[in-house]
Amino acid sequence: MLKRTFSLAWKIPKWSFELASWGKSFKNNPIIGNYWLNLLGLHVFRVVVAHALFRFRLVLLSPLVPLDYRKEFIKNGYILKKNFLSEEQFLRLAKELNQFEGPVREIIEGTTVTQRIFMDYKERKRAPEFNALVENKLLDRLMRYCSSKNRPPLFYIENLCNHENVNPRPDPQRDLHADTFHPCVKGWLYIDETDNSNGAYVYVPGSHSLSWKRLKWEYKESLEACKKGADREPGRYWDGSFRVSREDLSKMEYQVEKLSVPANTLVIGNVYGFHCRGEAVQKSKRMTVWMQARDNPFNPLFTPFPKVTARAFEGIWKKALERLDQGKINSGEQRNFYGSLSRPDDKEAADKP
Repeated sequence: MLKRTFSLAWKIPKWSFELASWGKSFKNNPIIGNYWLNLLGLHVFRVVVAHALFRFRLVLLSPLVPLDYRKEFIKNGYILKKNFLSEEQFLRLAKELNQFEGPVREIIEGTTVTQRIFMDYKERKRAPEFNALVENKLLDRLMRYCSSKNRPPLFYIENLCNHENVNPRPDPQRDLHADTFHPCVKGWLYIDETDNSNGAYVYVPGSHSLSWKRLKWEYKESLEACKKGADREPGRYWDGSFRVSREDLSKMEYQVEKLSVPANTLVIGNVYGFHCRGEAVQKSKRMTVWMQARDNPFNPLFTPFPKVTARAFEGIWKKALERLDQGKINSGEQRNFYGSLSRPDDKEAADKP
């Protein structure tokens, strides 16, 4: 009894903090996952407040980027810019990334093996072309604006190895979904051309904005996510990253768009909007510079010290990754090694149309 009391004394403040921040798990947080509170509209309330504050911060940060970028982001939910770097700079960056060696986290997702190197400031010191990209003024301003937090993102080298895993398991990235209940952004600078062969990014334009139909869907999903015991479907995502069916997309009057793009294209997307990784029809590789920015959605303010804050977040996230690694390694979902990323061999390159 005493042990349970002490456990609750620690967990209740934690659950309360998650409720007032980025917490989204209906399974692990009994406040967020309380059926009666969500019947009264708790989840929908969090969604509406988070979106209102996001739009408020975007207005304040609007001087960072030109009007045409702002219009594209607010209308579609993403920004797409081809030929982002000069040809010379891009070729130097691509060569550097193909040869770079670092601490690789290799994760099994369905038939895909995803390799990532977390490029904190220490790793970037060994990669001058990558560091030049991080210091790119337009990229910096776009990510600070689109995140609405005035903070540069976390940077990775990401390499997708399609059809590498011979023992397939469910792939959470192939289903159309929203990452969480509030607006946040991810970005990709494509080192490889993307098409059906290697799984182009799929996005649902306009689904990042709130509509009455979207709010009704969020309300319905929140009640489903509160189910317990035998009523809880084993394949459902109880972590708050809701999956959406094609039927529900049709009811909300959304259209799916596949973003097949050439190399050297920058895509920045609001991942509250529905999106997924497109299916790759053949064994292939796809490399990107991957960026993500997620913060407390209920903080109405943004940092006035972007570089200092970004450095602090890098340190915190690096420690968090190290804590998460062991569980994934033990489950067979992940392996860590030091080396280079897997890239197409001569046969794969010849097979690509």
